[in-house]
Amino acid sequence: MAKEVKSHLFNWKWFILLIAVAVVIWLVWFFFFGFDSCESWECFNDHLEECSKARFIGGSRMIFDYTIYGDSGDSCEVGVELLQGELDNQDSIKMEGHKMKCNLPLGVVMIPESNIGACHGLLKEGLQDLIIEQMHTYIVQNLGRINLDLLDPTGIA
Repeated sequence: MAKEVKSHLFNWKWFILLIAVAVVIWLVWFFFFGFDSCESWECFNDHLEECSKARFIGGSRMIFDYTIYGDSGDSCEVGVELLQGELDNQDSIKMEGHKMKCNLPLGVVMIPESNIGACHGLLKEGLQDLIIEQMHTYIVQNLGRINLDLLDPTGIA
């Protein structure tokens, strides 16, 4: 009688190989795509100074999602997304969901959108337009006062 060959649906070798592949995939994802989550500006600033991967949601009048991607050459790459604009400013609300990437100097702790010249993306363009509109409104509202200051720079009149 020939020995009957039984087919097993469960093979330990394949199971162990599958677990090993899953662990390797998880480790690769963790080291290349994993970000620390910060709950305070202090934590975010510590990560920014080291240029280590982290995410932080913060802001006062406008709420931003900051993501530190790590260093790229001689700069630290930080992504910024506007989550919520100023409630009393329709133009900033229209920019919600827009993003930009900023290249900040390594070792420098600063709010990424404060140096808008080091950034690129739709959010940068929208913030620049917003600043220009605010400056235009300020100039128009204070034109008479500016003219008086130009006529009498000493301020005596």
